[in-house]
Amino acid sequence: MSHESRKLNTSYRRNGKLQSCEPCRKGKLRCDHMTPTCGRCARRNKSDQCVYHPAPLTKGLPTPQSSISTTELSPMTGLGSQSAPRLDHQFRSRSNEQFEPLSSGQFEPRFETQYLGATSYSAVLDENEMHLDFPLAQTAAVPSSVTALSKAHVKKGAEVLSLLKEMPLFEKFINHWMSLSHGYIVIAPMMRIWTSSLWAVHHRALETQKPEALLKMAESISLNTIKPLQFDGKTTPREFAASCTGEQLRWEVVGIVFAAVGVVLMSLTDGNPLFCNLEDAPMDRKQLALKVWDASESCLSFCNDFDILNDVFLWLLFENYVLSNSLHSKGSYANWQKSGEINNALLAFGLHQEIKVDADTPFFIAEFRKRLFVQAYGSDKATAAFVGRPPRLSHQYCLLQLPLDLSDDQLMADGLDIGVALTCLDEEGWNRRGSINSCTWARICAHHARIYEDILEISLGVLDQDIVAKAHAIEQKAQSIWERLPSHLRVNPEIPWDTKRAPVEHVFLYGIQLDHLDHQFLIQRALIKKANVDATRLVLIAKEMFRHILVCVNNRDALVDFHLDFTQGLCTHGIPVAAVIAVELLRQERNPGTTADPLPRSDTIQDLSVFVACLGTIRPDCNAYNICNRGRRFLKSILDTILSPAPYCISSNSGGSDVHNDVPAPHFSGNDGEFMRWLETMDWEQDSWINFD
Repeated sequence: MSHESRKLNTSYRRNGKLQSCEPCRKGKLRCDHMTPTCGRCARRNKSDQCVYHPAPLTKGLPTPQSSISTTELSPMTGLGSQSAPRLDHQFRSRSNEQFEPLSSGQFEPRFETQYLGATSYSAVLDENEMHLDFPLAQTAAVPSSVTALSKAHVKKGAEVLSLLKEMPLFEKFINHWMSLSHGYIVIAPMMRIWTSSLWAVHHRALETQKPEALLKMAESISLNTIKPLQFDGKTTPREFAASCTGEQLRWEVVGIVFAAVGVVLMSLTDGNPLFCNLEDAPMDRKQLALKVWDASESCLSFCNDFDILNDVFLWLLFENYVLSNSLHSKGSYANWQKSGEINNALLAFGLHQEIKVDADTPFFIAEFRKRLFVQAYGSDKATAAFVGRPPRLSHQYCLLQLPLDLSDDQLMADGLDIGVALTCLDEEGWNRRGSINSCTWARICAHHARIYEDILEISLGVLDQDIVAKAHAIEQKAQSIWERLPSHLRVNPEIPWDTKRAPVEHVFLYGIQLDHLDHQFLIQRALIKKANVDATRLVLIAKEMFRHILVCVNNRDALVDFHLDFTQGLCTHGIPVAAVIAVELLRQERNPGTTADPLPRSDTIQDLSVFVACLGTIRPDCNAYNICNRGRRFLKSILDTILSPAPYCISSNSGGSDVHNDVPAPHFSGNDGEFMRWLETMDWEQDSWINFD
């Protein structure tokens, strides 16, 4: 039989693995899943016996049933309640009795889906079993730690689902946010399929809030979640989306919905019409955000208890991470932990290796995987730079593959439409329309992440090579990437704020511009610290960055729906560069005539004052408040010293106390964590603060 006449059998078992032919299955041998005859049967002259049974030894899953007394369920209170209990996460510590299976039905053993590399314990077996007629070891199948659904899961799941009584409102939030932004990982068309089908199928149980109905729904969702996701290379995006919602709703999707609602609540401000109207009392936006975050955390907990590791679970991890970042203080340990969870799951799933379209992976799944990995990789570097710690993911072990610059609608295309979409891209994968998509930002993240990783190496690492030469090479690499970007991805210097552009495009454009300048800024800080270079270039770069930051500050009314992005820019870029400029201005005040190109005193003071006033508008309930408040007090102290200088002594040859009369050039080491620790050591309460070296 010719090779061309053989095709791969794309039928899947319930554990997510391809079906094996009957001789290989009964002999517990590795099958290559080819039809009409697999390779092993062909070699053993058993072509007549090589058949694929559609459902060998099928065991029925337990029928969803409400085995918990309805009096045990305590539905969550309404959205306006201040006393609603927080959803707990006690599954792992509960007694064995509480984990009693709901029925006597047995689940098929779950096989490990995690990635195992070339040095793993199974590598030699995997490489040779296909070509040998040895039976597979019994330990090849690793059962899940949770093989049956417990009463505790169902009861907790019903409590989570009670929040979805407000699903029409949640859907309104999500649709509004998707109309403003491009989302993070889950795109608008897929989210619409999930939310509309969720409500269409389950609205009666969610509206009535009857305990027995919620228990039955929670049990059904749990059983769906335990089943592996099933798709192959021919699955369309809409088929995939439909397989996770409606009657097949999964906890991963429910968690993503809650996380998306939370991001909307934290991104928009209290005065938004979504949160208040003339008929109802104003909504407690932060309180509701905490509730949906707890619900999203519970969905993650369910998935972890069921040992879930699939594409949608990874999307949930990332969306939940975005929400966690908006709730916790920037640079907090909680966010650091969340970042680690995503990185661990990505590596276990094997997304750090080549991602390709094949018989098991459709085009859109491959693109989602690339997009998720590069965004997580970029977030890892941004987080590491912000807190001054080594990154977790290294380019030495990760293959960064850029997703194509497709729109959301193009990602949802199938068949011939995919080919048409690909013709709209240039040779490097950028779109030719000049539009900014969510995939556009993912591609930028990948480019910037590699530069940040190199900068972190010279800033935090132990280098034996010449740091000046290494820094120069990084600068050249960053500049080369910047010059290759399409022109529509750069801020137009003639029209810094084009009112014809959507606000989300300004967020993207200034994010790209400031990250590019930040590369140079961090490199100079590292050189000043480790190579004692002059600070002149650092000040010049800071001036350029500050000019762009002030454009955003002066147009912040247009960014009111992107409060999280705006405050992130203040913390990551604004405060460090403003501090460098302020310190340089004070140094010039103390040592006039020592700088060839001094800062213009009046303009600089006015610009710093505008920025300080902006920092003062950040409310205490914002996750960036602590950092912004520290920066505000620091800059205000310098401005007060410049505008109302206190007398100080200058040492002379005749004796007297030695007092420093020269302000050193700012030389922060290249990470925002050290800069913030330096700020914290300052005495903010003293009336005059000039000796800060």
